[in-house]
Amino acid sequence: MVVSAKNIVHSAFYLASTLLCVAVYFIMLRAQFLAAVQILVYIGAVVVLILFALMLTRTAVGNYTNISSKQTAFAGIVALMLFAALAVVFHITNIPGSDGNVSGIVIVSIKDFSSILFSKYALPFEVASVLLLDALVGAVVLAI
Repeated sequence: MVVSAKNIVHSAFYLASTLLCVAVYFIMLRAQFLAAVQILVYIGAVVVLILFALMLTRTAVGNYTNISSKQTAFAGIVALMLFAALAVVFHITNIPGSDGNVSGIVIVSIKDFSSILFSKYALPFEVASVLLLDALVGAVVLAI
């Protein structure tokens, strides 16, 4: 629905609902911190940023958006090829817990996750935050 909706605002709301479903998956996997981050960062920041960009750039929003393309058949073929490749990879790969035995899955606590995030992955975390700040400044510059 995100891709095929005619109204671009509806597409943004479909994206928010899809990201909320991903947060529900995180809750089902007992990763409450990741679910909270999913809701705060992706739904609370990215989708709101998309909606602000739509409102501030005076994009023509309505039911008459033309999203037709001549590459629909090519996109379908590429999607089927990607599905086949992923199916082969998942069939060959031995993922812990895929056989019903979940004792091989390691559950990391929030304290361990935060210490890893802010020690080993501190630089990528800061780069992502600067990138989001640049996107926000760019949206404000476009609005002026």
